[in-house]
Amino acid sequence: MSETGVHKVAWRRGSHGPLYVGAASRGAETISLTGRDPILGIDVALSIPIEGIAYVGVTEPEPASGSGDADGGRLVVLDPLGSAPIHLRPIGGGRLDVHLLARALGPTPASALLVEGGRT
Repeated sequence: MSETGVHKVAWRRGSHGPLYVGAASRGAETISLTGRDPILGIDVALSIPIEGIAYVGVTEPEPASGSGDADGGRLVVLDPLGSAPIHLRPIGGGRLDVHLLARALGPTPASALLVEGGRT
């Protein structure tokens, strides 16, 4: 399987870490995140093996976390085994984009379902 489309995202590790603005993509064996801290200008890149991810889903941000946007919108949670969860928010999209991003990064991306005719 090739890499899925690149999704523009804002992401952070945990609910209080620095916010990075960049991209997320899923390859055959890894999920890749890149980003830049808009305040400090620090570039980061993170690759997580697919087998090292316990959960990918959509959640509401914690009220005091500040990880959601002003309207309290939903987040994609990527939960690596033995590490702090990563919160992602699609940039420049509609309300459904958070669900589309979770599906693209999840254990069976939408592209695999289409290739195999809906069978997993």
